[in-house]
Amino acid sequence: MWAWLRRHIELPLFLHDVMQIFVAADHRYRPLCNWAVGSQIATQLELAGYRPDSGVPVVPLSYSGGAQVATGAVEELHTRLRCPVMVITLGGFHNGANDLTHAERVHQLTSAHDRIERVGSRLFPQRRRLFRRSGWNRARRAGKVTIHRLDPATHLGPRSYISAEEHLPDGRSYLDRTTDTVIALVRARHGAPAATDAPAS
Repeated sequence: MWAWLRRHIELPLFLHDVMQIFVAADHRYRPLCNWAVGSQIATQLELAGYRPDSGVPVVPLSYSGGAQVATGAVEELHTRLRCPVMVITLGGFHNGANDLTHAERVHQLTSAHDRIERVGSRLFPQRRRLFRRSGWNRARRAGKVTIHRLDPATHLGPRSYISAEEHLPDGRSYLDRTTDTVIALVRARHGAPAATDAPAS
């Protein structure tokens, strides 16, 4: 029953998320949304014992439209916690307008088979190279954006980035590969030796 439900509600849930993304991306609401999300994350981290000025990096990890939220939270996290911020997007669907000046690094985990991520990069003008002053393009020119390919994963379905059913030739599931990549990126930030099979460019 759960498998049937997951197959049949996956697209409606995604479309619901898309509508929320468009609200968060709207220039009228974006500053307030960004402040609210960043403030909430900072508050929860402080309640969990995070100390501002500690130098411990904060890593917003986002999937699909969560990239709009994660990139938007960077400024408030930097202001409140005075910390290094490393953003990781997985199949990121975002408008590219958020300011990433205070992001230490943005890791873009994507796949050539992810049609939804590609639609986002074409749908929003700020993601196109022509809009040089957008937050996304300024971050790219500053060398902050690193792309990691997780081919042949798709955005949704049984071959998605987080699929536990589909397996790679080395025996790992797609979910295992995604998890290994994220862990390797976080460990590399701390200087720990950890390899990843996701080539970067």
